[in-house]
Order: sequence, then C-alpha cells, then structure tokens
Amino acid sequence: MKIASIKINLLLGFFFLGMLATHAQRIEIDRLEREFRGNFSSRKAYELSQKMIQLDSTYYTGHFFESNYRFFRASDKRGYEAAIKSLEKAIDLLEKDFPRKLKRTTNINVYINSYLFQRKYAFLVYLLSQSYQYVDKPEEAIEVVRRLQKRDFVCNFGVNSYSTISWIYLRNRMYGPEKYSFLKASIEENLEAASKYADSIKNSDKHNKRYLDQWWPDYANDALTSYYHYKNIIYSHQIKLDSAEYFSKQLEKYDRLSHNNYGNLQFIQAKYNEAEDSYNKARQRDNYEEKNIKEFDYMQSAIKVFQNDLSTSKSIVETSINRLGTAPGFGWNNIALSRAHYYAGDLKKSKEYRDKAANFKEIHIGSTWGEVAYNRNTLLFKYLFHKKSISEIKFRDRYYWYKPKKLYQISKHHFKQENAHLLLTSELSADPERFIGYYNLFASENNIFFDEIWELIKYFNSEYFIKIFEEKLQDDERERVHKYFNYFIAQFHLEDGDYDFAIEKFENILESEFLDASNEKLFVARINEGLSKAYAEKEDVDLADKHLKAFYTDFPQLIPYSDLEMKFNFEVLNKSLTEEQEAIVEDIKDCKIEWIENDSNWPTLKINITKKEDKQLVNYQVEEDGEIKIEGSLDFNTENLGQLIVFRAFGIDLE
Repeated sequence: MKIASIKINLLLGFFFLGMLATHAQRIEIDRLEREFRGNFSSRKAYELSQKMIQLDSTYYTGHFFESNYRFFRASDKRGYEAAIKSLEKAIDLLEKDFPRKLKRTTNINVYINSYLFQRKYAFLVYLLSQSYQYVDKPEEAIEVVRRLQKRDFVCNFGVNSYSTISWIYLRNRMYGPEKYSFLKASIEENLEAASKYADSIKNSDKHNKRYLDQWWPDYANDALTSYYHYKNIIYSHQIKLDSAEYFSKQLEKYDRLSHNNYGNLQFIQAKYNEAEDSYNKARQRDNYEEKNIKEFDYMQSAIKVFQNDLSTSKSIVETSINRLGTAPGFGWNNIALSRAHYYAGDLKKSKEYRDKAANFKEIHIGSTWGEVAYNRNTLLFKYLFHKKSISEIKFRDRYYWYKPKKLYQISKHHFKQENAHLLLTSELSADPERFIGYYNLFASENNIFFDEIWELIKYFNSEYFIKIFEEKLQDDERERVHKYFNYFIAQFHLEDGDYDFAIEKFENILESEFLDASNEKLFVARINEGLSKAYAEKEDVDLADKHLKAFYTDFPQLIPYSDLEMKFNFEVLNKSLTEEQEAIVEDIKDCKIEWIENDSNWPTLKINITKKEDKQLVNYQVEEDGEIKIEGSLDFNTENLGQLIVFRAFGIDLE
C-alpha cells in the first residue's frame, strides 16, 4: 500500500509539474504575442508561430499566427488549403480552451475580459469562410459562418453570416443543387435567395444595437451598410438602376460606397466618364495588398480600348501586374492585356498574354466573375487570334493564292478557328446567363464587350437576335445603351444583305444625341466600317470611300484585319534604288492596299532610304490633309521590312 501511495503521489507531482510547465509556456507565448509588431504575412510572423507551436502545440495562439500567415501569403488553391488546416486547428483549440470566453455576455465587466477572444474567433471564422470559398467549398463556408452566428456575440467585428451567405448565393447563382446542395433550381431563385439573405442583414444586429452604440460605435452601423452594399450589388446585377442608385447613395452617406462597384454601375449604362472617375477613385483607395481581382483595372483598360487609347489601356494593366504579381487577378489582367494588344493589331502579343491567362489557374477572389466567364474569355481570344491571323496573311500579301505555304498556314488557322468557334457557340447556347449578360450587351457580369459579343453571335440566326434587340429597345431604360442595340440590329441586316435598312440604322446612330465620339471611337469606327461595306455593295463609291476614310481616322489598327481595302498614295523620295531597295518597295506594294496617285482625299505613305554611319535606315511618314500623322524609321535589314512599314501606316507597331 505504501509503495502504491508513493507512486500515486509521484504521478500527481509530475502532473502538477507538467501543468506548471504548460502554464509557464503559455505565459511565454502570451508575452511573445503582446510584443509582436509587424505584419501577419511577414516571415517574422511565421517564425514566431513556429516558436509558439514548439512551446505548446495545444495552445491556439501559435496556430492563430500560422493560419494568418498562410492565408495572407496564399495565392492559389494549394495555399488556401494549407491555410484551412491551420485555421480549423486554431478555431478548435480556441473553442476547447476558452468556452466561457466565447459565450455571449452583456455584462461589461465580464465582456472586458472576453472580447479579445471573441474578436479573434470572428476573425478566424472570416478567414476560414473566405478560404473555403476560394477552394470551391461554399457549403463549408456557410457552415462555418453559421457557427459564429450561433454564438450571438454582441459584436462580430464586421463578420456577418447573412452577408457571406447572400454573397455565396449571388456568386454561385448560375449553378443548381446538382453542384451544391444548398442552391436552388434556377438563377432567378438563387438571386431571390441572395436578396432575402441580404434583407436579413439589416436587422441582424438590432438586439445588440444599444451595446454596439456604447461599446463599439465604429461597428454600430455595420449591419446597415452591409445590407446596403449587398442589395446594391444584386440590383446592379439585375439592371434595376433606380434601386442600385438608391443604395449607392445610402452607402455614400456612410463613406462605405465601393467605387469599383459604382464604376461598374455607370459602365453598364455606357456612362464612360462617370465610370472612369469611379475606377480612378477605387484605384486610389486600394493599396493592392489584398490579393483579388482588381475589376477597376480590367474595366478601365476596356474603356481605354473604346477610346483607342491603347498605350494607356496596356499601362493600367501592366501596373496592376507589377503590383499584384502572380496573385489572384493575374489571369484576368493577362486577358485584359491580350485584348489591348488585339485591338492594337499585334496578334502575336495578344496570343502571348492569352496563353498566359489560359495556363494560369485563376482563383476568382473578391468578384462575382467566375471560371465560366474566365474560360470563355481565353477561348474567345484564341478564336479571334486564328480568325484575324487569316486576315493578316491575306493583308501582307495579296498574291497569297499562288503560294502553297501561305495557303497551308491559312488552312491551319481556319481549322483551329472553327474548332474554337464551335466550342464558344455551344457554351454560349448552354449558358443560362446569356440573356441577362451577353444579350444585354452591358451587364455587371459582362467582361466580354460589345465588339467581342458581335464576334460571338454574328453567325447565329439573325431573325432571332433582331427580335431580341428590338425587344430590348422597348423594355430597357438605359438610353445610352439603345444605340448598341440598334448597332447589332443594323449589323444583322447588313449580314443578311438588307443594305438600305442597315444604312438607315447606322446613320441614325451617328446622329444620336447619346453618341460620345471621344469615348466611343471603337464603336464609331465599326459603324463607319459597316456603312462603307453597305455603300460599296450598293456601288456608291463616294459614300463608301467617305466612311472608309472615317474608319481609318477613328481606329486605323482595325483596317488590316477588316474586309475593306484602304487607299493610299505612295511616294518613294529616293531618286534611284538598288535591287534590294526595289524589293522592299515591291513588298510594300504587294500588301492589300489600293495604291493610288496624286489624290489628296487619301493619306500618303512616303519612304526615304538613308544611310546613318554604317546602317541603312528606311524613314517613313504618313501625311494626311497636309499634316504628318505618323512617322518613324526602321533598320533596312529588318525582316519583312516592307510589310512592317505598311502596318506602321495603320498605327500598328509590330516587331
């Protein structure tokens, strides 16, 4: 008995010594936490987390630091999956060791000793719910925010379960219960659910209002402004403009307006100046530390394309890439760059950035843009690359018919173009959102724009689409968007050979009071292209030429890839040429241009071959109406020199 008693006493002694050691280790961990100064995403934070875990792996604090580090450093699904493990561990340990601290209390004396634990818990739940969404586990995200909701803290420090659930329904609206069990059977039902959860946000903190006003005045209006925010997003998506504008104004009163979202609301009304103003404000307020899709960069880049300000279009996105790196949003930025280079006439560069986007595994963070839209964008620019590459081959050499190599290249591009188009059309036909998205031309979910939408649908049944756009003219309240509906109607009539009707529609658009010539150069150029085609078919040469020249003035980069043939005067300033120099001139003349003489109605391409030190240079300039519009020089030994000079005459700088 005596020996047994000694053993028990020894065991109790070791137990209490262990308890004292654990207590001492946790005191040390708490001290390390108090003294920490820095960013959770820093290497210092990670090293500290490992030290804490080594001291006591059963204490939540080390896992709290580690989970924050992993979350804020994550840039792909693998990274967020690693963050999930640490976040789950931290939450479980916090719940296990501090159940009393995580209980609701309205006693200020008790609350003072509990709120830090509740704040950490709410923050961990937020990070975990976000991580679940980023790895396509929305059901788990809903479950974890419900876990927070059940605790009914006085203050959730900006984390609202109804907000999260409303967002998840909105973001996954195009899916059904076969993908995620909580979803409804249709887009409309999912949007209705998103709206109902958004309505629930408004009064979710009502029973805590007096405590929030006294203890946390900074969070007192969180539920209300969150309600405004999500209702604003939903109404913008549904193109309910008055309601969206109302909720935007409410947010503005509290200085909680998302300038990115407000910019999108202006954009879908074709109010480009107002949209740009909001996008600029959104950029000024964003430090790019949060890794997500910067919609304002993508969208403003598109507006710059509309304005034919392509250098700025590229610059906006290149700056965004420099600041974000290969974090989420990198893929979307590369799609935007592909678009900018496509409209600049550089198909090779456009393909380069399109391929980067296609090969990047994008995580669609902070946006309702998703995988379906992303893949459609990359496929669209694949299709456009092959289609326009055929036009480029034909433009470079009008005698391509006699050259087997070029015919083979054309057939290869044609095969790939048809495959891509087949995929695009089958996807579009199966997309339940095509009516609210693409057929509205401008919508909050549209990240493919009017000129590209035309390329998507131009070969579909014209009667079907004419009817759709005529109905839009009757029902859609966006006056500035009406001209785009009319443009599509005119284009379908042009395709069907109804030239008089197409001309009338196009001419009416050019006279529209809502036409914004400075912001809609791409749009105006396409109208002039259509008019030139229609008048040419009617054999009205003067008017066909008038609109061809206007097409060149607004957006010359489009012409080499168009069916139209531009007219140029051509002058060689040298009095005599060598055989090699004559070959360059012949290459220029072989391009698909109608070369004319001494006609002041058309621009003049002039070249002068000079020698500088040991190098031969070809100086070129385009003169129009007595002014030099384009000028530059190229090394005489540049490959395909003659063709490159002609592209420069259209403002296209190819390597």
